[in-house]
Amino acid sequence: MNEPRGPYAPIGVPASPYGPPYPPRQHKTSGLAIAALVLGLVGCLPLALLPAIILGIVALTQTGPGKRPGRGLAIGGLAAAGVWTVGWVALLGNTMADPVHYTASPPSSGCATPSPGYANVCTLKPGECFEQPAVNGTYTSVELTACGGTHSTEVIGTFTAPDGPWPGEEKLKAEALTQCERIMAKNVDRSRLDAVGADAYLSYAGPERVGWERGVRTVHCTIHSPGSQLTGSVLAAGADLSIPTG
Repeated sequence: MNEPRGPYAPIGVPASPYGPPYPPRQHKTSGLAIAALVLGLVGCLPLALLPAIILGIVALTQTGPGKRPGRGLAIGGLAAAGVWTVGWVALLGNTMADPVHYTASPPSSGCATPSPGYANVCTLKPGECFEQPAVNGTYTSVELTACGGTHSTEVIGTFTAPDGPWPGEEKLKAEALTQCERIMAKNVDRSRLDAVGADAYLSYAGPERVGWERGVRTVHCTIHSPGSQLTGSVLAAGADLSIPTG
């Protein structure tokens, strides 16, 4: 048998007349993964969180082995968005969980300006006299009157209740009893009170719950006569009329 002559290629190894093969195509990093990471990192803006989560989830389906690069970026964006979400939920929970939580504010914000000749818990002053309304429950203002004439109530001093959530009527009443007994012993001339011969007792005027939650903490100690039998002031000479009364 004659042997073939000339150049040949080994069997099973095809000739490559067109040169070396092209390199594999390089995929670009997923733009959605990049966007998810950026939005996740700026999660301090609540509106960016939902888009970051959505884009991150979509980017996970586009990236990974054999797909476009950027899976780590997508995971990072989802993780950052998750951290910011937990932080925002915790913050909102702390500020909204307790609807009774008060916000301290200047006393004037809890009171309306009374009509001329009237006063409320924010405007009453030690030494003033007034007619207490003959009603059961709360009242918003009282009519001022001259202490030299007949009246039902005189303010003998003022104290500021401790700051905090609304204590309830009973606790506020107990605090008022303690403070007002101290102020009465300091400011009231018992001989004047006894000389009046009226049915009078120690009382107080303070904020109700709505006023308290608006920042009102002023409580006025009073001497009150249900039959408006007081005539003249019961205060001692040199009584402490400061607010609060020391």
